[in-house]
Amino acid sequence: MMVLRGLVAALMVLVVSGCGVSRPSEPKYIDDIRPVPPPLKVVTYSIQRRDLQEALGSAKDNAVRLVPVYQSVSSRQSYEYRIFDVKPESAYALLGLESSDIIVAADRFLVKRPEQFPAFVQLMTGLDNATVEIRRGGESRLFKYSFIPSLGEKKE
Repeated sequence: MMVLRGLVAALMVLVVSGCGVSRPSEPKYIDDIRPVPPPLKVVTYSIQRRDLQEALGSAKDNAVRLVPVYQSVSSRQSYEYRIFDVKPESAYALLGLESSDIIVAADRFLVKRPEQFPAFVQLMTGLDNATVEIRRGGESRLFKYSFIPSLGEKKE
């Protein structure tokens, strides 16, 4: 019993001092899990901000499904999502995405939950530039977007 109390006390000291067993921090950026990027085909888009806003206006056209892509059967965590149900009139099609593309990263950030990518697309209307890394047919691509003001739109 005395030995058990000693062990518990020693563990408490380790935990309180920050020296205890800790979980490794979860990766945040694509570079955290893949230090050497594959050769990427770069595709550049210039999109009028108003066109993106209008494409995002229709909720039914922008309802997509994102399904996790697991690298192995034993893997419990996925940071890649296959996108499905991309409609031709949607914001996703305007961004050059197609059904069955695999979303790898958005502005170098890992997509950890399926709702994060649609939220990122919504935020694009306030950005000047953005990038999305995808895989299509086994080929890695980097989509670089420049969002330009529409005619008559004032830049703040």
